[in-house]
Amino acid sequence: MASVIVVVLAVVYLFIPAVVCTEDLWKLECQPTVGIAAQTTDIRCSIRCPIKCSGHIELVGVALTKVKQEKPVFEHIINETPSGDPRFSLVNPVKDPSLQLSDTVFSDEGEYEYYVATNMGEKTERLSISVIAKYRDPVTNSWPESVTDGGPVDLYCNASDGYPAGTIHWFDKSENNLTINSIMTKSIKDTNGSKSVALSSKLPFKSIHSILAPFRCVVFNSKFVKEGEKTFQIMLKWGSEQEHSNTRNIVAGVMVIGSLTAGLLFALLFCRRRSVQNVRQASAQPILSDYDPGKTADPDLETGTETGTD
Repeated sequence: MASVIVVVLAVVYLFIPAVVCTEDLWKLECQPTVGIAAQTTDIRCSIRCPIKCSGHIELVGVALTKVKQEKPVFEHIINETPSGDPRFSLVNPVKDPSLQLSDTVFSDEGEYEYYVATNMGEKTERLSISVIAKYRDPVTNSWPESVTDGGPVDLYCNASDGYPAGTIHWFDKSENNLTINSIMTKSIKDTNGSKSVALSSKLPFKSIHSILAPFRCVVFNSKFVKEGEKTFQIMLKWGSEQEHSNTRNIVAGVMVIGSLTAGLLFALLFCRRRSVQNVRQASAQPILSDYDPGKTADPDLETGTETGTD
């Protein structure tokens, strides 16, 4: 039964004439815009018709005016030359009311009234533009520059030219977040409408160990989106000069003791071999002294002894 109803409704829909799109039947919608300084910003707007309309909606002209200002910053009547700020332009001068803004600057931030005229009427919509700047790649250094394994050191990570203020996080070799131990400073600059924030983070160690290296400093923007990172390779010395000296003395002492031990073992082995040779020579002499080449030995069959004959 349900399938029959669906088929009937589909047939009826085919015979319903399309409604003519009038001024009351379409909408102009614009999304909040976030631009990046010195780059091209897309201002996305669209024409929405909630029901099926006959005919096509075409642009006749547009005008963008900043709130609290009387003169539009950009005007474009279709098929005529645009006026106002040349950095603004229509994406599609026929059907798409979206705009593009090249070489975005911080003074472009603010609220705007966007007027759009079409062949089906006209609409005005408010839109907003905010401008951010990306941070440069972070720069790292340490103090002191020559780091001793187990000794104190301060690690530094700096990032500049970003806006709004972001943050810097620290990670060790095992990806443990060490940021809670760091000290963060922010320096805000506003020169002739050009805004920037310099970030500086210090990670102090009373006793640093090579097992934690290398370290990473990661720069996040105001939306906590990663914009850059730097792996901090630090050269760790084994210890102080006194420790190196002590180590060399210990190694030299071990070598001397080893040489003496080897010599003593060699001497003992040599003496033992001489003793064995002397014992063998002493045990062989009585046998040779009882031997008389003029005598022969006859066995005594009854006693099992030998008797000599001349």
